[in-house]
Amino acid sequence: MILVARAPARGKPCTRLLLGSTNIFIRPSNSYGRLRLASQQKDDRDTQQQSGIFLGTCGWSYAEWEGILYPGRQSKLRQYSSIFPTAEIDSTFYALPKSGTVLGWATYTPKNFVFSAKLPKAITHTLALKAGEETEAHLNQFLEVMKPLAQAQKLACILIQLPPFLKFDIERLESFLSLLPNSQNFAIEFRHNSWLLEQTFRLLEKYRAAYTIVDEPLLPPDIHVTSDLAYIRWHGRGAKPWFNYRYSEDQLQEWVPRVRETAGKAKKVLGYFNNHFHGYAPENCLQIMQMLGIVTPHSGAALRRVTAYRKGGTPTDSGSLEAWIGPVGRTALERLLSKFADPAILSEAESIPDGDFSLREDSKRRLAAYIGNTTVDIDLEQSAIGHGCSVWSRVASEKKFCPHVAKLFLSVKPERAREILSAMSSNLDKWEFQQTQMWAGPSRRAREPSTRT
Repeated sequence: MILVARAPARGKPCTRLLLGSTNIFIRPSNSYGRLRLASQQKDDRDTQQQSGIFLGTCGWSYAEWEGILYPGRQSKLRQYSSIFPTAEIDSTFYALPKSGTVLGWATYTPKNFVFSAKLPKAITHTLALKAGEETEAHLNQFLEVMKPLAQAQKLACILIQLPPFLKFDIERLESFLSLLPNSQNFAIEFRHNSWLLEQTFRLLEKYRAAYTIVDEPLLPPDIHVTSDLAYIRWHGRGAKPWFNYRYSEDQLQEWVPRVRETAGKAKKVLGYFNNHFHGYAPENCLQIMQMLGIVTPHSGAALRRVTAYRKGGTPTDSGSLEAWIGPVGRTALERLLSKFADPAILSEAESIPDGDFSLREDSKRRLAAYIGNTTVDIDLEQSAIGHGCSVWSRVASEKKFCPHVAKLFLSVKPERAREILSAMSSNLDKWEFQQTQMWAGPSRRAREPSTRT
C-alpha cells in the first residue's frame, strides 16, 4: 500500500483572464516559475529543455504513418524519437506492458526524451477509482512495471483518464489521489462537465495533480494550471470519431498564445495530439512546434517531408531516413549487417512489427530479446548466439542471420549494435551460431519469417 503525506491546499485566490474565447484561470504559486520560450537551437533537445514545452503525439506505431512521417520501415520509435521530444503511451491503458518492453523504451530513446503513460483502464474504468485493496494492487503493479522508465527519469507523467460515466464525486477522487506517490507526476483528464468546479481544481492543487487541458467537442478548452506541470491533449473536433480530424493552421495559431501562457505558469508543459488518423497528429504537432519556435533540425526536416506528401509530391530519396531526418548512425550499421544478412533478410527484419520486440537483457555479458514467438540470446562472454526459428536452422551453419536476429540488432542502439557486430566480424571463427528450442509464449502472436534462403 502506498501512502504519501501531501502538502495542504494552497487556497490562494485565482485570477481570471479572457484570451479570445478561452477562460484562463491562474492560481499564483511560488512553484510556478515563468519560463521563456527559447529560440531555435542547433542541438535537437536544447530547444525543448529551454522552453519547457514538450510536444508529441498519442502513440507512434501507426502503420498509416509510413510514407507520411516515416520514410522507411525501420523502428518507428527510433524514427519518432529523433523528431519529437516526447510521446504518450496509449497501450498501457489496455494492458500492462512486458518488463522488457518498458526497458526498451527507456534504453533505446534519446537521453532527454520523455514519455507519459495512461493509467490502466482496470483502475479508471472498471474500478472507477474506487478505494480499496484491488485498486491499490493494480496501481502498485503498474508503478512497478513502469519503474525502468521512472528510474531513467523518462516517465514525465502518468495520465489518469476518467470515463464519461464518472460524474463529480470529490470524496472518491481524493481517496484515490491520496494513494499516489509524491515522486511521480500525475495528470487527471475529466470526461464529464460536472467536474469543472472550483472545488475540483482546489483538490488537484492540494495533491499537485495537473488538470488536463483539452481540445475536443465534449469539454471547453479552458486552461487551468493546478501544478508545476501542465498537460494538454488535442483530440480533434470531428464527429465520429473526434480523432479523425485535421486542424487547420488558423486553429493551431489560436493555440499558440494559450500554450505560451500556460508555459509561463508551469515549469513544464506536456502536450499531445491524439488525431492520429491519416498522419494528422504528427503533422499538426510539427506545425504548432514551428509556430511556437521550438522546431528542431530533425523535426523541421520531418515537417518538410509531411508537407511535400500533402501536396502530392514524392520526396526524392524517399526511402532514406537520413535524407529527411539527418544522420542517426545507421549507415555503418547497415554495412556491418550486410556481412551477415542479404537484402531480403534485412527487409524481412524491418517488416517485423516493433510491438513484437521486447528486450530481455542488455548487459556486458548478454544481449537477449523476445521477438514474436521466439527468443534471440547473444552470450557475449561465450561468443555464442542461440536461436530457433526455421530460417535460422538453415543459415546458422553458414554463420548468417535470420530476420529475428537481424531485428534484434536493428532495435537496439546503433552504437551498441555496431560494437557487437564489429567484434563478431573480426573474430567470426570463435563465434558459435547455436540452434535452440523454439519458445512459444502464450501471450505473443506467432510469427515465422517468410523469407526463404
